[in-house]
Amino acid sequence: MPVADTVKTLLTRGRLQSISLPIMNGLARLQGRGLRRIFVEDGIWMHQTSSGYFAYHQPYVRLDLSRLDEIARCHFLWGYTPKAGDVIMDVGAGVGEEALTFSRAVGARGKVICIEAHPRTFRCLERLARYNRLENVIAIHAAATEPGRSVVTIEDASAYLANRLDAAAGIPIPATTLDALHQQQNLGRIHFLKMNIEGSERLAIHGMTETLRQTEILCVSCHDFLARRANDAGLRTKGTVRNFLQQNGFDVVERLEPGLLPHLGDQLWAYNPALGKKPQSNALPSLMPRQ
Repeated sequence: MPVADTVKTLLTRGRLQSISLPIMNGLARLQGRGLRRIFVEDGIWMHQTSSGYFAYHQPYVRLDLSRLDEIARCHFLWGYTPKAGDVIMDVGAGVGEEALTFSRAVGARGKVICIEAHPRTFRCLERLARYNRLENVIAIHAAATEPGRSVVTIEDASAYLANRLDAAAGIPIPATTLDALHQQQNLGRIHFLKMNIEGSERLAIHGMTETLRQTEILCVSCHDFLARRANDAGLRTKGTVRNFLQQNGFDVVERLEPGLLPHLGDQLWAYNPALGKKPQSNALPSLMPRQ
């Protein structure tokens, strides 16, 4: 572990935590990036900002939290424009940065179903929803996977965004399918489905056939870029996901702007023509169909 990370870990534990909090708050305000206050609640580090509350496993003094809404829109509102009253399913919601953006976009008449597998990350998601009073957010602790599994394991690494399912040394968590959740929540039409689950999309797609029939637009973050980087074939999912969506009647497109970050270049956007949705060249000038 790098020296800086070791020092940070020590400062966020036990008695040193109460000493370090004033220092962290002073440093955060000096950064001038919208972070007003850092405090701890039940082991979760809360960040009060000019745009809302955010909850993390550790404190982030230099993170530009004022830009998280802009980043969420760039990533997941690029091929979809939310309307008041829309229903969004956020699969792999993480600590909820996108959920906050989605919630505000669909308003009081809308609904955001947030599904997060890792228990500690889920606790952060719950805190974000509670502190920001997101009454239209339903948080569900479960892994979205293939049919026939009620329990799976997940990694428990400090880099929470990269934790993957079916880890040999992982922790057990509840598992379900998106079709089961869709039925349990009585959701009906899904206006937008976002999926970002670190390679497990190859499993989750097999439990969402009925959900797809009710879904207008979806964005799946595939992870082929990580497969190329780590030479890990288990993360190469784009071809499998594309074929599945096309077999289920969706028009599939990719982001092709020059200079895209690798994780954005591996996004697949899909539109359901059976529900009257199709790519519009005037609204999405950089979208081109890929077979």
